[in-house]
Amino acid sequence: MIAPAVGAAIGLGSPVGMGIAAAGTVYLVFELIFLQPRLETRRGGQGSGENAAPRFLQKALEAHDIRDVAEEFADAVHAALGPTRAILVAPSPDGDVRILSGENEEDPPEGLGDVTGAFLFLGEGVSPIYRAELASQAGEGSEEARRLMDLLGAEVMLPLRHRGLLLGLGLIGPPLATAVTGLDNFYRAMRAYTTVAIANTYLDAEARDSRRLAQTFDLATAVQESLMPSERPVRRPGYALRGVFRPVAECGGDLWAWRELSDDRVLLVIADATGHGAAPALLAAVAKGTIDAHWLLAGGDLDPGQLLSALNRAVFRAGRRRYLMTAFVAVVDLSTGRLTFSNAGQNFPYVMGERGLEPLVARGDALGSAPETTYETRGRNLEIGDRLVLYTDGFIDAGAPERDPFGEKRFRAAIAGLQHQPAVRLPDLLVARVEEYLEGTIVTDDMTCVAFELTSEA
Repeated sequence: MIAPAVGAAIGLGSPVGMGIAAAGTVYLVFELIFLQPRLETRRGGQGSGENAAPRFLQKALEAHDIRDVAEEFADAVHAALGPTRAILVAPSPDGDVRILSGENEEDPPEGLGDVTGAFLFLGEGVSPIYRAELASQAGEGSEEARRLMDLLGAEVMLPLRHRGLLLGLGLIGPPLATAVTGLDNFYRAMRAYTTVAIANTYLDAEARDSRRLAQTFDLATAVQESLMPSERPVRRPGYALRGVFRPVAECGGDLWAWRELSDDRVLLVIADATGHGAAPALLAAVAKGTIDAHWLLAGGDLDPGQLLSALNRAVFRAGRRRYLMTAFVAVVDLSTGRLTFSNAGQNFPYVMGERGLEPLVARGDALGSAPETTYETRGRNLEIGDRLVLYTDGFIDAGAPERDPFGEKRFRAAIAGLQHQPAVRLPDLLVARVEEYLEGTIVTDDMTCVAFELTSEA
């Protein structure tokens, strides 16, 4: 589909991306107006096209919405070239794609399909791309670029790129006015000025939508808080457990859960969605709903590998490959001490006991990378007093990129140094070890830890 392809290529589905895209806009305006030679375009015998690009910049910088920029873009093109095709392709605030023609917004034409190759063809270039020149080029994505221009009726494609980030595309049809001169200068000026205008609208949109963004995070945070179990220690006949969640942003993609199954069995789940913010938090909500549904359906027969397969289908549908999730599922039989477990790309948990510190090794693909995936269920026995430690990679990556990450070796040593601590104290103590190492360095990823202990009270 065109939407995910263009949205991924442009990379502006979030206000954070908008802020990055708009960085340096003031400098670019100064460069274009005061440092570059004045760029002009003339239509022979018709004065209405003269200086169309500079006039466009003056008007477009007053625009508060990309629709206004598209309208001014079309007016400038028509003034210079006649009533030819003039459209902008840019992301919408929700990460989808908008095809804007003047005051109108169009649906992607039939047959456009996946045009990721067309954006790969653009590379890092900023020069206008002419349809006639594409016929002799056979590089990666050239065919997709030709199809994109054909279906949108374009003769020239303008990459609206600033400091390496693609903000959108400008597409212009063939000149319809007579004796048009200075076309290359006009296209280059329109490319630069349109880039400035779009970046300016992102700055304006980010300022206007800050309240709406805060409300979105409030909702996602409330959803996530409702997903997470209480952090109070849980003590039951036969076991004790505790989990903690330390998000790096207002909300994040980590998740942990536990459930009592029939036949004296306990389910433990820890998961980590890619990214931070509202989208991963809501993906975690989808995963939590799937866990609960599978728990209700399977009851005491719940198998860790089958639960991960169900989670994979749900994450694939909801994340559409843009978001993935790692997860580890364990089921402990309190009556026998038998532990069964399955892994989908999650860090290997540890078992602490009389035999020392042992990783629970199981491998599997991350959730959401394919529509159907099977996961192996493995097993081992636990002894009374054994503790199981599950954690997300926020512990391992803590410190990066400003300093060496805490790392697996330090984390393992930290667990080993807590060999005689009960499970209900382990999560807080491990968080304290990481914070001590960081010495005030900002944490860049969510940290979640769950500790379970098999006790003698059966």
